[in-house]
Amino acid sequence: MALNTRVLKAYVDHFLPRDVIGPVIVVFSLEGVIDGIFSLYVPEQYSTLGWGLIFIFTLIIVAYWGSVDEQAIEELQEQVDRIEQQETEDD
Repeated sequence: MALNTRVLKAYVDHFLPRDVIGPVIVVFSLEGVIDGIFSLYVPEQYSTLGWGLIFIFTLIIVAYWGSVDEQAIEELQEQVDRIEQQETEDD
């Protein structure tokens, strides 16, 4: 089974919507401020572990958010079905 990049893009667009990308860019621009506050409460030897936990927690929240919107899930499935049907017709 070959990796279908169009279907993968549909899933990425669903689970990481453009509404999320903008705030992520803002957060990265404030990285120094956030890192300073983070280092006040988390010992230096645990900073990588702390950032890793925050990253995993954020992924879980975004994935959960993408999975609870029934209408959006239906739209995603319809989009994936259209992509697969179009590729079948092209072959």
